[in-house]
Amino acid sequence: PEEKSALDVSNDLEAIHAWLASRASNPNTRSAYQKEAERFLLWCIMEKNTALSSVTVPQASQYLRWLEDLARLTPEAWSRKWRAQWIGKKSKRRDSPAWRPFNGPLSHTSRRQALTVVRLLFSFLTKTGYLRTNPFDQVPQRIRFLPGEGAPKEFSDRSLTPEQWGDVLRCLDAMEDGIEKSRLETILMMGKGLGMRASEMLSSTAGWITQRRIGNESVTIIGKGDKVRRLPLQQEHLDAFNAYLKIRGLPPIGSCPKGTPLLASLGKGKRPKNATDALSRSGLHRILKKFLEEAALLADQKNPIDGAKLRTASAHWLRHTFAETALESMPVNVVQTALGHSSLSTTSLYLVPADARVIQEFKKVKPI
Repeated sequence: PEEKSALDVSNDLEAIHAWLASRASNPNTRSAYQKEAERFLLWCIMEKNTALSSVTVPQASQYLRWLEDLARLTPEAWSRKWRAQWIGKKSKRRDSPAWRPFNGPLSHTSRRQALTVVRLLFSFLTKTGYLRTNPFDQVPQRIRFLPGEGAPKEFSDRSLTPEQWGDVLRCLDAMEDGIEKSRLETILMMGKGLGMRASEMLSSTAGWITQRRIGNESVTIIGKGDKVRRLPLQQEHLDAFNAYLKIRGLPPIGSCPKGTPLLASLGKGKRPKNATDALSRSGLHRILKKFLEEAALLADQKNPIDGAKLRTASAHWLRHTFAETALESMPVNVVQTALGHSSLSTTSLYLVPADARVIQEFKKVKPI
């Protein structure tokens, strides 16, 4: 007799929703899983004219090749190979007619993420009996580098030097006092001062900041995999949080409702839409990109290389900069705890003494 599926579903879309409900309880994980599952489902329908549950081994292998080619061919080949609805602007909302599944070519990391998520989906569907076999079991897991991508960058290449951070602070100081400046100062402090991930910044609430028995405040951070870590706050941290809450018309930490987001969205006229409306991921991206472009223009005046680097920076660069700075004065195991890394080897990737030594030694050699 045919084995019955453990999923009470009647089609592929319901199966995907069951997977998300079962394996993606964290909102950030769910968002990432849903995006990649949706992309693959659309690819099955639009490119292969097949159901997700009917994908073959050759088709599973072709998906990776398709992701590699996405928006990388010549315009003529691109227009023949893909319909216009595949690529669109990142700023478009999901319910907008102008929304598209992709924003451009995928990097090596993004392609690896896409295949990892789809593998997890098919593994779940196979183990629950919805599918008899998993076609991705026969597809190599290694994601190759395309020409021009090279090896992965060291984490130090995605952190800001003291000079570049100085440009950031000068740009911040030049901003007009108000809610936008206060919010941006809070974002920079959470990333570079506390090493928080973007997802942690967006999830943080006033209830995360508590008084501890040892006598000072601390911030409780709920990170990836719902892992909890606690970091001590300096008075400067607390003052910045309270100043931002005050400008939003809210009481300070301790009196503020615990569910109040530490980062809030703004409505028209640069006023808070609602004190309880948390900033979105796309909102955080837009705020930082706009600000870092202004900082880059400032940096261009003295060093265009610094300006170019600031233009490529993102929220996660703040966390990398925290790690690089912290390792100059803290033991690596303390930094590991502060960053919430499960493995010391992950934290150790920020250590690049060989590069530092080469730089110092080269300073002794005359250029000509």
